[in-house]
Amino acid sequence: MPKYRYDLHIHSALSPCADDDMTPVNIVATASALGIDIIAIADHNAIRNVEAAMEVGEALGVTVVPAFELQTNEDLHLLCLFPDFNLLEEFHKKINFTSLKNREEIFGRQLVINSDDEVVEIEPSMLLMAAEISECEAQALAKRYMGVCVPAHIDRDSYGMLSVLGGVPDYYKAVEFSCDGKGEPQGLEEVLVIRDSDAHTLDSIGRGVHFLELDEPTPQALINFLNKQ
Repeated sequence: MPKYRYDLHIHSALSPCADDDMTPVNIVATASALGIDIIAIADHNAIRNVEAAMEVGEALGVTVVPAFELQTNEDLHLLCLFPDFNLLEEFHKKINFTSLKNREEIFGRQLVINSDDEVVEIEPSMLLMAAEISECEAQALAKRYMGVCVPAHIDRDSYGMLSVLGGVPDYYKAVEFSCDGKGEPQGLEEVLVIRDSDAHTLDSIGRGVHFLELDEPTPQALINFLNKQ
């Protein structure tokens, strides 16, 4: 089975903590130059730069998986990945997010950027806030929309599942471990472990060199793998 290089946790300029030059074109072009086959734009609670990245990915031969990073009401982070953008959008619409407004002088700008690298809007809502959904509700809802939730950076003290819950519920088939973490989480031998950059800057994309064995470099093949199908 062929191996494909991946990085499934990259933040665009829509995430307030990411650099403004994390545009769809810059991200995908960087991934292409590094030989990364499959990536995901995983912005905080937001999906508005995903379609643009998918368009650029199609042009440059990089698979962009429809995704975002959900912050649950337990303050856990989940990577939510879907086989196509419509399913991602339907899932996203089912979740209640905060109505608080962003304070960009404190948290940073939240840029919506098209596939020509033009800023078309500044997202007004505060994205760095927990949504009104639990992790168990989120993973069940993602399954209904043919997607998968992967607990993000579970080894970190902040927003990591091990520190917040003390373990990983058995309905998760895959977890993300920090790319710069040492070793493997103990007691998770039956769970798939992926490592991503969690990039907020262009020079962080592809930190570490990690591969997955997939039938083909498509969102559906990836989701099947993460579900251990």
